[in-house]
Amino acid sequence: MEIIVERGAVEKIPEMRRGLNFSDSCLIVHDVNTKTAAGNAIRRLLEQDGCHVSEVIIDKPDEVNVEKVRSRIDRSDFVVGVGGTSVLDVTKLAAYLASARYILFSTGLANNGMSSKNASISMKGRKETVSVNLADAVIVDLDIVSKAPAWMVAAGCGDLAAEVTAIKDWQLGHNECSEPYCDTVAELELSALNDVIANVDLIKSKTETGIRNLVDALIRSGLGMSMWGSSRPASGSEHIWSHWLDHYAEENKIKFGQHGEQVGIGTLLMAKYHEFFNVNWWSKTEHPTYQAKTIMSFLEKAGAPTVPGEIGVENELAIRAFLEAWQYRKERYTILHKRHPTREDAERVIAELGS
Repeated sequence: MEIIVERGAVEKIPEMRRGLNFSDSCLIVHDVNTKTAAGNAIRRLLEQDGCHVSEVIIDKPDEVNVEKVRSRIDRSDFVVGVGGTSVLDVTKLAAYLASARYILFSTGLANNGMSSKNASISMKGRKETVSVNLADAVIVDLDIVSKAPAWMVAAGCGDLAAEVTAIKDWQLGHNECSEPYCDTVAELELSALNDVIANVDLIKSKTETGIRNLVDALIRSGLGMSMWGSSRPASGSEHIWSHWLDHYAEENKIKFGQHGEQVGIGTLLMAKYHEFFNVNWWSKTEHPTYQAKTIMSFLEKAGAPTVPGEIGVENELAIRAFLEAWQYRKERYTILHKRHPTREDAERVIAELGS
């Protein structure tokens, strides 16, 4: 996979197309906002380079939009996904189903999926993670992502915070269910989190160094998942809690927080639950930055929400998600599967976090 992260990277699109030996027929996938942010410029650059370009606009990451894109991909097309999480996930799965090569042009910083082989898509109201082919290239223009809303930066930090609980959940699966585990991939994932924790002030201020650091960490985390072949290294109980909320929101036609915001809060809840019931939780002396309290401080510095109420989730609903989330993905062993929470457990965790 080719990776370009630099200022003015959008101008490299024609050169990359030729270097990858793509055809001269392209389908651009974007939403109404990312079309303006970068999609129109990419179309102009490709057309000037002799490409025939068509486009499709989507509005959410579900099976309807995946089929909408897939049906527009001709056999000779390469695909360019232009956007954040939703657009990129739809592009990945549609290109995979159509056996098309594709580029991901990220306009946001909200999660670590841009370099992963996974697509998170809502199917029949349930968020599913689907394995896809790796992108031929990932491009991030620092000039463009620096203009992204501040919530994207905070959400990106929230998605990276998940490494703390995801790795411990993965270790539980290994220790208690003989699930395969890789120290090298785990260390790669944790290095991404370590870097953003160390540079959170620069990231929050959206300095060029800070934004570059966040982009690098998000790409590194996604590559860790791609190396392993699933989302396991960066997705555990915190994501299951968030996915339960996604399902509830879909059923009730409401909206809570962004993905990374929900995952950040889920990480705090699950970190505290691990602390109570996992004897192998991160040592406070050896890993002081991996505790619920210090991760909360990191998220606060990043400008991310840290309690359910900040994303419109009342405590009673947060408790219900806590109690029922383990049933959402039974095949992925986590602390929620090791010990199915009781109401007393959930109330204790939420009280400890000051919600």
